[in-house]
Order: sequence, then C-alpha cells, then structure tokens
Amino acid sequence: MALTYSRETLSDGIVLTSVTDERFKTNYITINLITNLSSNTAAVNAVIPLILSKSNSKYNTITELNKKLTSLYGSNISGDIFKIGDSQGISLSASCIADKYTFNGEKITAELTDLLLDCLFSPYVENEQFYEKNFLLCKQELVDDIDADINDKRTYAVIRAGKTIYGDEPASITSHGDKQNAEKITAKSAYQQYLNLLKTSKIEILFTGGGNPLEVKNKISEAFKKYPRLYNSNVSSNKSKLKNEAVNVIENLDVIQSKMVMAFKSEIDNAPAVKLMNAVFGTTPFSKLFLNVREKLSLCYYCSSGYNEQKGVLIVDSGVEKENTEKAEKEIINQLKEMSDGNFDESEIENSVLSIINNIRSVNDSPYALANWYLRQSYSGTNFTPEQEIERIRSVKKEDITKAAQSFVLDTVYVLTDKGE
Repeated sequence: MALTYSRETLSDGIVLTSVTDERFKTNYITINLITNLSSNTAAVNAVIPLILSKSNSKYNTITELNKKLTSLYGSNISGDIFKIGDSQGISLSASCIADKYTFNGEKITAELTDLLLDCLFSPYVENEQFYEKNFLLCKQELVDDIDADINDKRTYAVIRAGKTIYGDEPASITSHGDKQNAEKITAKSAYQQYLNLLKTSKIEILFTGGGNPLEVKNKISEAFKKYPRLYNSNVSSNKSKLKNEAVNVIENLDVIQSKMVMAFKSEIDNAPAVKLMNAVFGTTPFSKLFLNVREKLSLCYYCSSGYNEQKGVLIVDSGVEKENTEKAEKEIINQLKEMSDGNFDESEIENSVLSIINNIRSVNDSPYALANWYLRQSYSGTNFTPEQEIERIRSVKKEDITKAAQSFVLDTVYVLTDKGE
C-alpha cells in the first residue's frame, strides 16, 4: 500500500497535512480549530461547529444545505467538538466521492471544498450575530448533549471523577462545557467567539483520501489569507500533578449500580510501553482486570482501563455492587501490583501486541481514521506513521512494561453510589 504524505505550514499557526492513497474511493477534509480548554469558553466553543455545519450565507437552512450536498453525490458536512489533553478542538469536516468515480468527471471535491469554506467563513449572520432561529436550535442541541452525559451514569461518573483527578487543570473541563454556561450563550456571544477562534486558535487542516490534495490546498490557503491572524502558540498539555496522597470521593445519587473510577498518575515518557502495559492490564477481553476482577472474582459488571497520554493518567472505570466497592478497589490495586512485579507471561504480551497492532492497522481502512491519527500525532508533536507505531510497540520488552506499571501511583478513587445508608 503506497501512502503519499505531506505536511505544510500555510501561515502562522495554520498547517495542512495531506495523506493520499489510491485505494480510497472517497475524500475527507477536516478543519480543526484548537484552543485551550476553559470553563468560560468550553460551552460557547461547543455550539459553534453545530451552527457552522448546518447552514451558511448561501444556504440558510439545514434543508437547503442538505439539498445541495445531496446533489454532490450525497456529500456530507459535519461539525464536532473534541478534547485532547488540556485543549479543546472545534472541527468542521466534509466528505465526498473521489472525482474519478463521478459519472461525468464532475469536480466534486473542489465544489465541496468551496461549500465547506463558505460554512467556515461565511455563516448565516444577521445584525452581526448568528441567525437567531438557527442558533437557538443548535444551542438546544448542545444542552441536550450535556444532559445526555448526565443521564448516562457511567459517563457522568467519569466526568465527575475528572473534577477530582485533574483539579484546577483544564483537563477537568468536558468538551461540551457545563449546562449553566451553555444556557447563557447568545447568538451574539457565539458569533464573537467564532471570530476570535478564527484569529487566535491553532488550526490543523487534514486532507485524506484517494484524490489530489493540491486544489484543496490552494483553495484553503487563499481563503485563510483573507482573514487576519493574532495567533499565540500557547496550545499545549502538561502531565497531571500527582496529589500528596490519594483522594477518596463518594457521591450519592439515585443509581441502581454503583460506579467506581480510579486514577493512577505517572511521569513516565515511554508511550509504547504504557500502551502495552495498559492492554495487558485492562483493555482487552484477556486482560487482568477482565479475567480476574470481573470474571474470576465477579466483583464488577464491567471493569476496564484507559490511558490519557497527554496527561499521564491511567483510569480504571468499573460498575460494581455497592457492597463490593472496597473489595473491587483492593483487587484493582492488586492487579496493578501484579503488573509491577512482572507477574504476567509472554502469551499475555503477545496477545496484547496483536490486539494493539490490529487496532493500529485499522487506521488505514478509512480516510476519517487516517485524519484522526495524524491530527493526534501533530498535537503530540510526533510524526509516526501507523507502521512506525507498530514497530515501536513490537520493540517493547517485558521489563519496559514492568517499569511502566511501577511508575503509576494511585491518585483518586471516586465512587458514585445510591443514597441509602
């Protein structure tokens, strides 16, 4: 498989990455405005991609815009919000069939790029604010998304635990912000913040697919030249600070099943070793947490781990019966000690390596996955291809995994449980 990769700075704080492969029959373009997470701006930032993706000055409603997209062989434009480390990303993306697969040689990619840029730079505005009717629909969508996170108690527990895990660090803030700030957003304040993001955010643009990125690059480059920039390159993440001693938090709510979130922190700088350690510990159906805590001892309904590389935090997320929370906590700590003591064999490592490699290889299966891969690479200041990352994983030794496990220290234990005694 022959991938063509290039990365080019278009202007101050604006970088275009293109990854092409003739295997793909579609093209994917994503423009990501990355800024520092803040409780004051998280919610208003989150509503912006919803607004931009549903209309523009030429197509004033989502119905009109969708009709146009349908005429472009069922193309798509979407907006999204994401969190990475201490940063918040606002993305506006488009996908379409590659030009060589159109019936009459239509230049679908170029036309869709123009439409995407219209959504980004020429939104539907009235009286120097987003059009009120469209804005209110998007604001309600944001509030509904925030409510959905609250109603899903597993998600709610992770969010609430994050407040204790990260403290006053930006990572404690969710990608959607909070409901109180969301309800304060106006069409004018959202529009003013949108203008501010265009000027000040770090902008990562990615083109992935089977087409030629040159025309897309030229159109995007020319469009951004028309807008003045006040870019300040302060978008970054820091490892989360370890508390002097582990903090235990119990929150009471009307829940049937208790939720427990445990966080361990480390300053280790060996991502491949930690990824493999995490897989052996708690991300696979043959991990220590699944086989021992869940299956053998039946202490949890679910129990898995995840690693936040930017923050250096290992999080174990579990659903437990109230009377089993203390036992489950002790056993999770015990399983991490087993990792620290090297009590795992080569078969566990081999199976985990194969699982990680399979996940990495799937990145090459779609333009979207490739774009997401290289977006995270650029944020981390690395430039590893999926194939290079596979080699990094394969080079990890058992002693590297042991050292990685030994570096993690318990920081937070959060339990969401019922209101009974």
